[in-house]
Amino acid sequence: MIQELGFSPTDRVVIINADDLGVTRSTNQAIMQMFQNNAITSTSIMVPADAALDAALQCTKGKAMNVGIHITLTSHKSRFYKPINNLKKFSSLTNEHGYFYDEVCDFEKNADLDEVRIEVEAQIQTAISLGIEPTHLDSHAGSILGLYNNRDFLEVIFYLCQKYALPFCLPIRILEHPSFSSEQKQMFRQRIHLANQLGVRLIDDIAGLTYHFSSDEGYEGAKKELIKQINNLKPGITQITTHPAIVSDELKELTKFYENREIEYQLFNDPDVKELIKNQNIKLISWKAIRDLQRNSLK
Repeated sequence: MIQELGFSPTDRVVIINADDLGVTRSTNQAIMQMFQNNAITSTSIMVPADAALDAALQCTKGKAMNVGIHITLTSHKSRFYKPINNLKKFSSLTNEHGYFYDEVCDFEKNADLDEVRIEVEAQIQTAISLGIEPTHLDSHAGSILGLYNNRDFLEVIFYLCQKYALPFCLPIRILEHPSFSSEQKQMFRQRIHLANQLGVRLIDDIAGLTYHFSSDEGYEGAKKELIKQINNLKPGITQITTHPAIVSDELKELTKFYENREIEYQLFNDPDVKELIKNQNIKLISWKAIRDLQRNSLK
């Protein structure tokens, strides 16, 4: 795919994607500013989240065109989300109060495949109705990847990717990940094969600070780790994932890792990080480029 996009096989091509657009207003503010500063190239929106409507309005107003769907099928422990599709009761997706489970393992155990398909499609269609032209799909909290009970939902998602002509954020190099069992790797191998059959484009790798990275060393420690990851990027298309936000009371209520999120906001605006990307001759693209390639190949 890298050559189809006009790059050399040895080029390191990077999407910098800000996850969790819509989770809080201060997250939206950070992400919009990062687009303006050319600090990110893409984002993905949590349609069921509290500030999703605000995010959509800012995207259309600010012309942030590179917005994917951050498929959201679980709640935060301090923020409870309901299914977007309200035409029927989703008994398999929700707890006794009608909210998504706050643990991925509970979602994996209980979710009905057809209800997952209906809800994810509702999230895609809602984003479109709000003026967003989705660039890709990815998974909030990895809920559809089968990481806990070895029960994934990728087949359902890939058929939606085919229907809406959208790529998906699953790295092919997941097959090299040392923490996955042989059974999990075989499952991912099968799903990657299905994506290829359906014409759904995938990327090569994922990088970025872990969501729960230790902030004991503060900003400089996080910066050192990010620089290390950028230096170690391999040829191919890699998404560097970030969870940026500006600290606010709302963010503090959402997560105890609120300082991490502001550190990430600052990091990708840091002139040293931007200069490193430039000096390393890393090519920046957005998910829109991959979506357009996928759509053109289907003509």
